Amino acid sequence: MLKQIPGTLGAICLALLTTSLVSPPAATADDEVVISDGPVTITHDELAEILASTPDKIRNAAARDRGDRFALINELVINRKLVAEAEKVGPGDPGYSDLQSRLDKVKQEFAFKRALANYELPDLEALAKERYKTHKDEYATIPETRASSHILLAQAPGPDRTALREKAQRLLEELRAGADFEAYVEEYSGDPGSSKRGGSLDKWIRFGDPGITPPYSEALFAIDEVGGYSEVTDSQFGVHIIRLDGIRESGYKSYEEVRGAIMQDLIAEHRKLASKAVSASFGITDDAFVDGDALEELFAPYQ
Repeated sequence: MLKQIPGTLGAICLALLTTSLVSPPAATADDEVVISDGPVTITHDELAEILASTPDKIRNAAARDRGDRFALINELVINRKLVAEAEKVGPGDPGYSDLQSRLDKVKQEFAFKRALANYELPDLEALAKERYKTHKDEYATIPETRASSHILLAQAPGPDRTALREKAQRLLEELRAGADFEAYVEEYSGDPGSSKRGGSLDKWIRFGDPGITPPYSEALFAIDEVGGYSEVTDSQFGVHIIRLDGIRESGYKSYEEVRGAIMQDLIAEHRKLASKAVSASFGITDDAFVDGDALEELFAPYQ
C-alpha cells in the first residue's frame, strides 16, 4: 500500500498516481507521456493498451486502490528498466549469445502466430457431415448394454473353492429347472447391496465396463437370451450365478449429438495443416545461395 512507501519516493508516487491516473483524463495527444522515470517513458496510449491486456483481477484492483495501482505501475517500470539494461548488452558481453537466441525465439513465435492468424477457418459443416458418415463407428457408436442380477456365493481369493463351485453348480441347475431366483438371492447371496434389490445390480453394463470385474462382464455377455443364466463364474468376490435381465441394442448417436466432437477434430486438423503451410512459406527458396564448399568444411569435423 502507499502508506508503506518511505519518504520522498512515496510522495512522488502518490502525486504521480493522483495527477496521472486518478483524475479523469482530459483529451490528450496519442503520444503524451504519462509516466517517466530515467530511461523509461510510457505514453497514454501505451498504458491504455497495457491495461486492456492486464488480467481483470489485477486491473480492477488497481482501479480501486492506489496502493495496488502503484504496485502495478512500479512493476511496469521495473520491467521497462530491465529491458533497457538488456539492450546495453553487446556482442562481447557474457550471455549475449543466449540473450539473442531467446529474443530470436520470441520473434519467431510472434511471426509464426501472426502468419498463422491469416489462415481463416473455412466452413467445415459439409466436411463434418461427411466425417460423420465415414467415421460413424469412431464418433457415434452406442455400445450394447445389459442389465443383470446375480447370486454371489462370497469368498475371498485364496481358499479352495471346489466345494463352493459345486454348490453354485447345484443352485444353477435348480434355477434352470425353474427355482425362484429372488428366493435364492435372499437365501444364498452374499452381496448385501444387490440382495436388497432381488439380486439386481441396478446398472446397465457394456462389455468391458471398467466399473465391473471382467469375469462378470464376460460371463454376462456370453448369455444368449434375456432370462438366461451364465455358467458358474469366479471373481475376486467369490462365485457368481448371473441372470440376464435386459438388453439395449447397440446403435448410433445422431449427427447433432456428436457434431461438437467432430468439429473439434476438424479444427485441430486444419490448424495443423495451416501450421505446416506457414512453416513451408518461410522455407528456403529456389533463389537462395548456398556455398557448398563452405558447408562441407563446416560439417567435416562431425562426419
